[in-house]
Amino acid sequence: MADFNSVVCPKCKVGFAPGIAVCPFCNIPLVSEDESDELVDEFSETPAPIILEDDLSSLKELRTAGINWIHHLQDRLAEAGIPHCIEQSNPPHMSFTLYVRPEDLLRAKDIDDKVFAVEMPGVEEMPCVEELDFYSCPGCGNRLGENDLKCSSCGLDLSPTERRKCSNCDEVIAANAAVCPHCGCNVEE
Repeated sequence: MADFNSVVCPKCKVGFAPGIAVCPFCNIPLVSEDESDELVDEFSETPAPIILEDDLSSLKELRTAGINWIHHLQDRLAEAGIPHCIEQSNPPHMSFTLYVRPEDLLRAKDIDDKVFAVEMPGVEEMPCVEELDFYSCPGCGNRLGENDLKCSSCGLDLSPTERRKCSNCDEVIAANAAVCPHCGCNVEE
């Protein structure tokens, strides 16, 4: 007989389908939902996170990163008593975005800076998005167009996403493009 009881991670409390044995985020064995409540003390070195139910439009984005960074940040926010929520932002690449209330953003950023120092040792400071120049090629400084996938001057690939070549003009296009931005032909899936 098939087992239809879901299992959860006793640390992060994320639920999984039956048959999965280890939490892919925390790398610890999963337990039944009933056993999860009994194991709370075993993982109580960090307070339980305060998960927000607020609408995302009322929250401020703190960080988008991989799950290890987000879990580390979530633990520090829980220690500080800062409520937050996490959404998966890029499913194929397993990146997650952590949100906080506007009134908690400054304290949360301070905690994030400390987590950054642990996660990225040797890097002095994280650049602010406002300070980054997205209109110049990082390789040669050439001015870029809004939809450029590569630099017209030095040929640097600017597209971190999956891509493919147009069957008509052989130019590089986004993997999800329906029409080639170079020649205008319909792109076959």
